[in-house]
Amino acid sequence: MFEKFKEGFVNTTNPTKRPTLDFTRRVVMISGHQYVVRMAKEQDIQTLVEIEERIYGKAPWSYAAFRIELQRPCDRLYLVIEDDQQIVGFMGTAIDWYHYDLHITNIGITPSYQNKGIGTYLISTAKNYARHLKLHSMSLEVRVHNVSARRLYESLGFRNQHIKPRYYLDNHEDAVDMQANLLRQR
Repeated sequence: MFEKFKEGFVNTTNPTKRPTLDFTRRVVMISGHQYVVRMAKEQDIQTLVEIEERIYGKAPWSYAAFRIELQRPCDRLYLVIEDDQQIVGFMGTAIDWYHYDLHITNIGITPSYQNKGIGTYLISTAKNYARHLKLHSMSLEVRVHNVSARRLYESLGFRNQHIKPRYYLDNHEDAVDMQANLLRQR
């Protein structure tokens, strides 16, 4: 067990041991529309909070929480999607080297941009990243009542694992823990 921990620790603390992908600013086509995808920066945090407020009414993640995440580039990856220089969506991930899992910490698409393939694009990008890192799975939590998001995740290979009672702090809603096995999805 110590060897597995040590390997994960080396992978997250030693940049020469960590595989990398290029997540600099690039233009992508999603459902016939041109967007820009890039890594999130500290200057983007207020916009990320605002997107969450548009989605949930109250942002589940605070400015400080996003800031802490962005200060951990060794085991976190946050991407934003822009349309006409405006951020319209984002996704955050955390690497769990102990379980060889890429956890989607949060994903948010501005309501007027939902159902346009942006979420699918971000999750597919995360899957490619996880495979590049030789991780075995991806995981996430989703609100029990968010049926459209659950359907999307299921269509992308995620399966229900269990319910986390009263998981969300804002309204104490249950979460469905979902996981995609990357070893079977090659």
